[in-house]
Formats: sequence, structure tokens, C-alpha cells
Amino acid sequence: MKTIEELKKIKLIKQDKSYSYLNSHHYNWFKAIDLNLLNSDGFTNYFLRIKQNEPAIFDALQENVLNATVIGFQKALSDADSFILATAAWASGFVPENSIRAMQDFDHYLTNYTIQKEPLIGINQMNADFNRVLMQHLPKVRRQDLRLIYRLLLLREASANQISEELSMLNEPTRIRTEEMLELFRSI
Repeated sequence: MKTIEELKKIKLIKQDKSYSYLNSHHYNWFKAIDLNLLNSDGFTNYFLRIKQNEPAIFDALQENVLNATVIGFQKALSDADSFILATAAWASGFVPENSIRAMQDFDHYLTNYTIQKEPLIGINQMNADFNRVLMQHLPKVRRQDLRLIYRLLLLREASANQISEELSMLNEPTRIRTEEMLELFRSI
């Protein structure tokens, strides 16, 4: 994983002002996800089991989440898109070798975490808990955002034909957003 010295060098120049990744909410989101989801059993003990039994996979997952927040910062993505990218990165850790199974496990986690029948309520409950306890500002997830997270997980390892087929069923703004986010997600 990148050192603090390497992270200090990550900057964003915007309107003649320089912004540091370490002073951004993106880094705060990474720390919140890392400390309270990946390295704690407060939300789930699943990632602690991966850390104990398969440390190399856990390290790669942690690096992917960090990279997702760095990309969100450097590309100046909206908070919703940055959150989607970071969430897709940690959700892919449920089953790193099979993105479709990871999507199913992510859905199962969301419905069982808050004992809700609706995954959208589950993810927003998780964010509300993060926001309340950690004083973070994770965005409210809309239904189309949750669908995009599922779609990213589904299409991460898909062939060009499968991606084309899936994208052809979407309206133009959703297709464009999915293509952009999938390209970023695959670059992690």
C-alpha cells in the first residue's frame, strides 16, 4: 500500500489552487472504510477473516479501495461517483476472483447488515452509521447509484460483447455514466 509520503505527493490543481489528497474527504472516506469496515468487526467480520486467512488478497483489496478514492480525488468525480467507485472496490473483495459472486454477496450483505429487505435501505443505513459515528459525509445513495454499483461488479470481468449487450439496454445518460465508471473501475 502507498506510504504517507507517496500520498502527500498526490495533488489536484483546480482553478489555480492546489489540493492535497491527504486533506480531502476522499482520504477520510478511505480511512473510515479501512478502519471500520475492512479492519473491524463492527459492520462485518468477513474482511477480518480474509485478512487472517489470505493476507495477500486483503492487501490487494485495501490497495484497491485506496486507489478508488485516489482516482475519485484526481478525476474530481462527484461525491456520488466517488462513493460508487470506492464501494464497488470494497464490494469486489467479497469474492475477488468472481465479480458476479461478489455482487451477490454484496447484495446479501446489504440486506442482512440492517436486517432490511431492501438493499438500498441497507446501504443508506450503513452510510448513516458512518456519518453519525465518524462524522463523515458519505452521500445518500439513490436507486440508480446502487444499480450502477451492481452493474460495475457485473461487468468488471465481462467480455466486450457482454458489456455491449448490457449497455445497449440503458438510456444514453446511464450508458455514458456506466462506460466512464467502468473504465475507472477496471483501472483500479
